[in-house]
Amino acid sequence: MVEEERWVMHGLSPDDPACIRSAEELEAYVIRTGFLPLFRNEIPGFSVEENTASGDWWTGDPDRDPWEWRKTLAANGNVCYGKFFDRKAGFISKEWFPCFANYRRDGYDFDSRWDDELAGIRSKKIMDLFMEENEGSELFSGEVKSRAGFGKNREKNFEGELTRLQMQTYLVNRDFRRKINKNGQEYGWGIAVLCTPEHLWGYDFVTSCYKEEPSDSAARIFERAAELYPGVPLRSLKKVLGLRVPGERAEGPVLSYPDNLIRALKTEELNAGELTEDQKSGLAVAVGQLKDKQKKVIFMKYVLHMKNDEIGAALNRAAGTVGTYHSKALGKLKWPRIAEWYLRGYSQCLPGLLVSRGFPALASAAVAAERDPDRPADDEDLCLRLGLSFRISDALLKAGIITIGDLRKKVQDPKWYRDIRGIGSKTAEDIVKMLDHAENRQVF
Repeated sequence: MVEEERWVMHGLSPDDPACIRSAEELEAYVIRTGFLPLFRNEIPGFSVEENTASGDWWTGDPDRDPWEWRKTLAANGNVCYGKFFDRKAGFISKEWFPCFANYRRDGYDFDSRWDDELAGIRSKKIMDLFMEENEGSELFSGEVKSRAGFGKNREKNFEGELTRLQMQTYLVNRDFRRKINKNGQEYGWGIAVLCTPEHLWGYDFVTSCYKEEPSDSAARIFERAAELYPGVPLRSLKKVLGLRVPGERAEGPVLSYPDNLIRALKTEELNAGELTEDQKSGLAVAVGQLKDKQKKVIFMKYVLHMKNDEIGAALNRAAGTVGTYHSKALGKLKWPRIAEWYLRGYSQCLPGLLVSRGFPALASAAVAAERDPDRPADDEDLCLRLGLSFRISDALLKAGIITIGDLRKKVQDPKWYRDIRGIGSKTAEDIVKMLDHAENRQVF
């Protein structure tokens, strides 16, 4: 692939004096400015992406990679991290959080919002895990999903409800932790841990702006943003900061990835919010069979909620060309042999694929496993579940890299791919990114 087709991070040169070079510098920057989205948006310069070195993203190096820094900042507790900006991730400083809380909540604690019939039952089921006797809870996102009753033949649209509660400032990401087994040993991937901001900073502090009108809090947020980024159109400020003027309608139900992609596919067999973990993994495999530029468009459009013109600017393509990539991607995802992966699920499709590609022993093992359809991916799964193309998955299997756990160990060597036929440096880089994204797929 030619260089200009790659997804470009719009950051700074590492030699630029303004470049943020560490998690400590980023935390200080957020505290100084007050609030900051993670990725580029309609307000020029208003993101972590645009203030860090573009070449350091997705490297996995905690000293250099801004994607890794979000874990450090969330755990520190001096700023909070969550989906606060137009349903996308970012940071709010401790000083400014009460202002956001008063405006976004319209002065309501969640129990009062529920009593006044302003919150839905799905949000209530989630928040019950963090209220009253549970007010000190810190729960893995998957644990919240299960205990709140989401999943196949249960409540739908967990990701959307979680995004809504973060936009309303009722929940934040407290940390990213690995689970602990019965022997006290950590295992698996770092998973998002959720809690209330009241647990993080105390009820009196979080609600300290309740004494003023929510519209006054909104005005202060607007004035601070206008001070930092003068000349930005009102529409852009309102959109990114989640501000509304009197008389505007509130946002409807929020759909996050992968439910928004399922809705776009308009399949009769499956509705948004109904996917099991197994079907989500099947969808990842289906997307993995797209051409590289089509995968990028799907990722940016449905995971990052970018518009065609924004995607075009990132890929150095016209918005119309992005639309063509998008249409072709959706068309291929509807092909019967591709669609079966998310309709039937990963586990149902895997054995047949392995037999057809010359791995019958692995196919027999996959049949014998009988995995729970709501079980998320872990280190025992084949690497294909990350969303790799069939060709790349074959190359890893032939090299003896069978499971995600095998791959995790292998990539510790920067040149891990050099003896694997069919995998070069660029493909190896993409595989490592996919491994990281899969570990943190709740976060985007």
